[in-house]
This record gives sequence, C-alpha cells and structure tokens, in this order.
Amino acid sequence: MTMDRHVDIADKLEAYALGQLPAQESREVDEHLRECSTCALEASELAAVLTGIGGSVPPVAPSAALRQRVLAAVAVEPQEPARFERQVGVVQQPRRRVWTWVPLAAAAVLILAIGAVTLRIDQSRRELADEVSQVRGVNDELMKRVQLYAGQTDLALSILTSGDMHEIPLTGKEATAIAAARAYWSPTRGILVVADRMPAPPPGRIYQVWVIEKGKDPASAGLLGEESTGRGMLIVTPPKPGLSGSVTIAVSDEPPGGLPAPSGSIHLAGSI
Repeated sequence: MTMDRHVDIADKLEAYALGQLPAQESREVDEHLRECSTCALEASELAAVLTGIGGSVPPVAPSAALRQRVLAAVAVEPQEPARFERQVGVVQQPRRRVWTWVPLAAAAVLILAIGAVTLRIDQSRRELADEVSQVRGVNDELMKRVQLYAGQTDLALSILTSGDMHEIPLTGKEATAIAAARAYWSPTRGILVVADRMPAPPPGRIYQVWVIEKGKDPASAGLLGEESTGRGMLIVTPPKPGLSGSVTIAVSDEPPGGLPAPSGSIHLAGSI
C-alpha cells in the first residue's frame, strides 16, 4: 500500500469519525481500516475524543440565542488545510493528528458544552438563592415565635403570682364533659386559660374565650389556640378595663377569626 493512499485516508478520518463522508468514500475508509492497523488506531482515537467531548456535561437544551452564536462562529471559522512534506524514496507513516486539528463540528460541540455548563451554574445559583431566602424566612418566623413565647411566659407568671388572681375550674357538658380546663383570672394582670382533652370544635368553627361580668356584655379574650391535639391555651392581658367583680369565663364555638359577641354553643364555663 502506497504512502499516498495512507495520506488520502488520513485526510478523511475526521469526517469519517463525524459521519460526514459520502457512502462510497465511507466504504473505502472501512476497507482501508480493516487492512491498516495504524489508520484504524487513529480512527479509534478520534472517535474516543469526539465521544468524550460530547459526553463531558449532562445534556441541556441550548437557548435560541446560544444556537445563533454557535452558527455564527462556525460560519466565520477559518479552516487550515493539512500539510504533508514528502521525501522521495522514503516511506513515511501518516502523522498522528488527533490534537493538531479540531473539526468545526467538534468546536461547535465545545461551545455548546460551555453554554450548557453556564446554564447549569446559573440554575444552581438561582436554586441556592431560593434556599437562602427560605432559610431566612424560617429563621424570622422562629424568632417571632420565640419572642412571642417569651412575652407570654412573662405574662403568665405575672398572672399566676398576682395578689388578685383567682383560679376558676371550667366544666363542660356532653362531649366536653371529659375536658380538664382551668382559668386563672387577674383583673389587673389578665387571664390564663389552659385546657386538655378538648374535643375538636364543630366543622368550620373554632373555640373562643369570653369574660362575662354580670349585667354587662361579654368581652372577647381571644381564641383558644391549639397547642396539640386536644389541648389549648390562651394568655392575654385584661380584655376589658374595670372588670373587678364576679365574672364568668366561658368557651364557645365561633366562626374562624372569632366574633365580637358570642353566637355559638357554650362548651366550657366557670364563675367566681
């Protein structure tokens, strides 16, 4: 086999590896590779290089703008013809040109790969920013709850240690008869209500606490918040100034958000 034949086949290996040769020329290269181990090795290395470039990053769909930039870059990319120096009477092996020339299609793959990496980095940056924002939101909510609980703890201690505090057992009937509930009432400090074994309120209703002074309109103390299943607690300052006589503490079911006056059934009540 002549040196010219080697050179001719070597010139076609890049296009062969990219599948760009006409059918007849591709068959000629196939026949040559079966006979020439040198060219077969070079073709194998070229295929491995192109496969490595294409698989170097996960597939990401490029944007329309990136596609236009790639096509524009390929259109103006200069091509340098292969050069061979021949010596008369000396048989030379074809030069190994795996890294001396990158086909335009491979250059396009590289540009797309860089674009894909850029897209993934930008996506990761946005995801990280979202996570940071969520963490900050959770921290802010926790700080608010800590401050609320700290304030409620101080108020509860103030009520329980007040000289005018009265402990009022709250009793129920029917479903709430099994409930264990108490109110700690201080006209000057406020009211603390704790309840256990409370049944769930009727569908679409909540429990609301009232302070009722004889002969006067009930004053809403607030909602009996659920601490866990069957448990509730309310700690507030006096709902209405001047309540110093005999009072009744009652718990009724009301619409979500509560009402300024009771409208539902009384489930718990106790008086002093």
